[in-house]
Amino acid sequence: MKVAILALAMILPCTCAQAAEVTEADLLHAAVDLGHRYDANYAAKNPAAMAALYADDGVLVSPAGAIIRGRDALKVYYAKRFASGAYGHAIKVLEVHVQGDGGYGVAEFSVNAPHGKGQFRREQGHIVAIYARDADGWHLRLVEPSIPEAAGK
Repeated sequence: MKVAILALAMILPCTCAQAAEVTEADLLHAAVDLGHRYDANYAAKNPAAMAALYADDGVLVSPAGAIIRGRDALKVYYAKRFASGAYGHAIKVLEVHVQGDGGYGVAEFSVNAPHGKGQFRREQGHIVAIYARDADGWHLRLVEPSIPEAAGK
């Protein structure tokens, strides 16, 4: 009996560790899926769905530089963003890299953002995202966009 328990104790950690391993293909699939859901929720102007894409303690460094922490604050941020009229968000994942049971990635993005009274401009740049997997699936742990300044500014 003791031998059986000892053998089981030795096998279970190996099985769990193997099940938790993340491959680059897994991470790429998760990143692309999160990007599609981000764009769809943005188009639907759904702040709660946007916040749900993030980990409970997820962080967004907004394009303006403000740091938004946690789902409640993210809901407020996205509600204000949508009220501003921003629209047409698009993400294209360029690369991902596995780190432990999660990873990070780089993507291109674009969005039509308010610029002056009643005017909009197409902003584009890159996003660095950290992805985390928990019991509820994949989430964004950190998102930081980078928008180059327009030439001739």
